[in-house]
Amino acid sequence: MKEKTLPNLLLATSLILLSPSLFAATPLSIPKTCKDVLLGIQNRFNGYDSWRMIKMTISDEHGNVKTRTITATHRNNGINRILRSRVLVPNELADTEAYALDYFEKGKNDKVWRYLPASKKLLDVQSKDLSSRLNGSDMNIGEMLTRMASDYDCKTLGEGEYQGLSVYKIYVNPNNQQEIIRLGLRDGEIWVEKTTFLPVYSVFNADSPNEQRIFETFHHHWVDGVYVSNQFNIATLKDGRKVSHSVFQVYGERFNLGLPTEWYDVKDLGNLQSTWRSYRPPEFPLTTLP
Repeated sequence: MKEKTLPNLLLATSLILLSPSLFAATPLSIPKTCKDVLLGIQNRFNGYDSWRMIKMTISDEHGNVKTRTITATHRNNGINRILRSRVLVPNELADTEAYALDYFEKGKNDKVWRYLPASKKLLDVQSKDLSSRLNGSDMNIGEMLTRMASDYDCKTLGEGEYQGLSVYKIYVNPNNQQEIIRLGLRDGEIWVEKTTFLPVYSVFNADSPNEQRIFETFHHHWVDGVYVSNQFNIATLKDGRKVSHSVFQVYGERFNLGLPTEWYDVKDLGNLQSTWRSYRPPEFPLTTLP
């Protein structure tokens, strides 16, 4: 049975590629416990489809910089989500696709595939590999999948403010070893915007010794009735020293577009005739980003 977990260190922006943790939700009543806050985050993902283009800038401690540009979409299938993304830049990774079935149902395991254009092969991503980095960034593949509040113990740390937003502060700790193995993360602190349950800041201890992961969001705003941020940063610290840093800049994000069902069949991966490849929302003319 799949164990679900909660540190959606984002992003945000959606997908196996960009943040599930960015979707709006039907607000809960005023939370009485930290579990209520966790449920608010968990339930943000229900009932939407989305599209976005993301530019990733990845830097290491030696000043080396690499960039990635992707498109990412998602569609709900009942209470479950289907995520799909494609790399546009750089050329050596272009047309690499990712596809995930993100299950909320008990007894069903998440499924993740990657399509590699060079070999024209569709590869299963094993559960043990979900902690590997997303296109070389500081985000893990598994962090893009929605998690269940029941897999975390928690305690309330109080309330505060983040970039002018009122937030709940909670401490969370995975209550099963499978989640630590899956994500490579242990306990951490999450700050959650009070009315939409958008996680806006978090810091987690990694499973690796003396390593931490810090997640920050910027430029919060409403899009199609969904409260999101259009930039999020993830940094990896080792012994207190920043060893890598990823910036995710989101462009053209839209929700509730009525995306076609046929795009969300794993058999459509690598299909050069698929209209999913060339789709752009209204008023977004770019095929890629500079």
